[in-house]
Amino acid sequence: MITKRRCPHTGVVNFYEKTEPLLALGSVTAGAEPAQFVWRFYSDDQQSGVARDIVAAEVLLRNAITRAKHLHA
Repeated sequence: MITKRRCPHTGVVNFYEKTEPLLALGSVTAGAEPAQFVWRFYSDDQQSGVARDIVAAEVLLRNAITRAKHLHA
């Protein structure tokens, strides 16, 4: 199960595995352009992307995490 926490100082949303709550799997941050959010997956191939809203960025990040889990299963 994946959980998320927002840093109150930076606004970055970090995503964690329930079994490893201190090591972030990825994050979503506000981008340089208005209405742009950058997602990053901290895997071996370090996937990332940009979305127009935070919900879409979170979905893309969760999909990347799910794909990686299936590849390494």
